[in-house]
Amino acid sequence: MDMFEGVGRRSERSTGHFINIGQHSLNGYERKVLFRNNGDGTFTDVAYVNGADRVEDGRGLSIADLDRDGELDLVLRNYHQPAQLLRNQGGPVHWLQLVLVGTRSNRDAVGARVRLRAGDRWQTREVHAGSAYLSQQSLVQHFGLGNARHADAVEIAWPSGARTTLGPLDGDRRWRVTEDGGVEPVGH
Repeated sequence: MDMFEGVGRRSERSTGHFINIGQHSLNGYERKVLFRNNGDGTFTDVAYVNGADRVEDGRGLSIADLDRDGELDLVLRNYHQPAQLLRNQGGPVHWLQLVLVGTRSNRDAVGARVRLRAGDRWQTREVHAGSAYLSQQSLVQHFGLGNARHADAVEIAWPSGARTTLGPLDGDRRWRVTEDGGVEPVGH
């Protein structure tokens, strides 16, 4: 008998009720994966690094630079377990972070679209709220610059329709950009 019989379809035997599975999860215990962008349209699973390839009943994931070292850290939320922090201890790479502050748009700039160019490579980020199940991603927009020490160009399309163009901006730091045109370093 199908566990979901009666859900989304009818049969003469269907009772329309779920089978009691007790303490078990519907999505089961699955091995976590963590993909590295190879820069050529392919990705490599690197979850084995720092023990990220755990087998747990995952529910939520937040991504943020919690220690402000330019490397994105992970906070995992598993069913019936306390949150777990996985600190990124990767190697030396260059990065740039943007904190967007709306003045005509909403203050958190939710809905803003940012394009950044470093060398001949473009990256795009969008500011989202409520971006994950039982989790929230950082509103700080993070860009990996690889070997580049600065961003050549930054283009911001604000929710109000305003546009801001910046560049070059030094890497390895966080910048606050306000919709009215203000740009200032926020530290490191």
